Amino acid sequence: MPNSKSDEEKKMKRLAMTILAYLIISALIGGKMLASAQGEKYIGPGPDEVEIGGMGMVIPLGRLLFIRRGSEYGVVKFTEVWTEKSGEDKYGRYESYYQGDKTGDFSKKNVQYREGKLIDPKGIWVGGSHYFSLRGIYNIRCGPIKLAWVYKTFVSFLPANGKRKDHGIELAPTKWTDISEVNVFDPRLKWYRYDEKQKIIRIPIDQLWETEKTKE
Repeated sequence: MPNSKSDEEKKMKRLAMTILAYLIISALIGGKMLASAQGEKYIGPGPDEVEIGGMGMVIPLGRLLFIRRGSEYGVVKFTEVWTEKSGEDKYGRYESYYQGDKTGDFSKKNVQYREGKLIDPKGIWVGGSHYFSLRGIYNIRCGPIKLAWVYKTFVSFLPANGKRKDHGIELAPTKWTDISEVNVFDPRLKWYRYDEKQKIIRIPIDQLWETEKTKE
């Protein structure tokens, strides 16, 4: 017979982790809402723009985002995002590729491929505290690497339940759409990592390797 006390403790631990995850994600979103010194409401990037900030970046749907952690490499591509129930429940689908043998070669058979689904359910208010359903899935998984997701296509430098610090993750946006195009050593790539002092940068995807535009 299962130990009811142990099961309850596990349930409470899961709930605590979910609340912590949303505190982190809320901080990410909150940072965006303070995008200008005048306190103007944050307006997200266009569908063909990359947005880079100190906590992570937004990559256009269908474009490859490179991940680097030391000599480990990964690639993530969002394939679909949508809402249900009048926009209150948010979803995403992605593909990820992980190469951990220190070569950065994604043509090798040892690459780990994954298709994942992300879920951001409607929030619930209880006793003045904001918490969210346990059915939510807020981490993008790329091999052993987990990175927080915010609808639509925001990828953080840290996992959803991670502390706000440098976790050794670097991200590089690309124009590419197919894994066969990948070259993690391409000199045009610019790698970014956690830096809360980083100003928001917007770059049209067709100008990604030509110029950068900083949002004032």
